Amino acid sequence: MKDPRITAVIDNLSSLIVDYARRTASEQYAPSRDPDGSDEVIKENLAWVKELRDIRQRFENLVTGVLDS
Repeated sequence: MKDPRITAVIDNLSSLIVDYARRTASEQYAPSRDPDGSDEVIKENLAWVKELRDIRQRFENLVTGVLDS
């Protein structure tokens, strides 16, 4: 992938994934809310991590020509 735009998209998605994963870990190890609120934050962050990973994978497949079945 020589196109810097492609690299930028993948790098930015990866950065967002790391950021949400870091937020999740932070909330797990040092909760900043009541237990229910903390659980909700963790759940939302994990959902973002999953969605962003899926988006990155689909994008990588698109730019490399891999077809989903």
